[in-house]
Amino acid sequence: MTVFKHKKYLGQNFLKNKSVLNKICCINDLKNQIVIEIGPGKGYLTKKILEKKPRKIYLIEKDHSLKPYLLKIIQEDPKRFEIFFDDALKIDLRSFSDQKFFLVSNLPYNIASTLIVKWLKNIKIFKSLVVMVQKEVAERFVAKAGTKLYGRISVLIQAFSHVKKKLDVDPEHFFPKPKIKSSVIEITPKQKISIDYEKLNRTLKIAFIHRRKTLKNNFKKVDFDIEKFLIKNQLSLNTRPQEVSKDNYVKLSIELFR
Repeated sequence: MTVFKHKKYLGQNFLKNKSVLNKICCINDLKNQIVIEIGPGKGYLTKKILEKKPRKIYLIEKDHSLKPYLLKIIQEDPKRFEIFFDDALKIDLRSFSDQKFFLVSNLPYNIASTLIVKWLKNIKIFKSLVVMVQKEVAERFVAKAGTKLYGRISVLIQAFSHVKKKLDVDPEHFFPKPKIKSSVIEITPKQKISIDYEKLNRTLKIAFIHRRKTLKNNFKKVDFDIEKFLIKNQLSLNTRPQEVSKDNYVKLSIELFR
């Protein structure tokens, strides 16, 4: 087997700590479940997932040079695995199964947020997503209105799911060691979702175009009476985008795009 060289441009920081890996796999009962792992790398997390006796594991890995490591693991239980060497950003996860599944992954840092926002469009296909991301990204996901980190992605993820930070992971548990801390989060789809993703996303892009300006200012080029909306919902005319609750943004998206 040739010597593997980590590729920074692919966000490759492999989690090796067995205790942390086990904690990730114990957040949900994976026995007899369908599991998808994005970016398995050398398969450290994959091995722990396999120990939980899932019915099926789908692996998606972009880096072909990792193929020898993953094929070695697959040989232990070939009927349980399917592997795809492809870009996760280009794959429609709905094609894997007509049943709901778990996603368990140490996501590549450079595409984690993009992937999660993409998956929100079809959040109902998941039972749960347990993913490792940068700690700051996790804090943005769980941020509340009125706080510094609250923004478009906070509203989107909280509108469609319940998101919880499960544990923080220090850099020394990875190789190569990243410069930042990481967090494991669990994203669970809401049971009843009647929100139009595209309308909400368009609304948020307008609202947060200038974080430091008022909502009234950000909507001045839009054919919509934002003052009337603010007054009706008991919000100040000087309200800034980060001060508006998720529920009010959902209301705004409905009125804005009737």
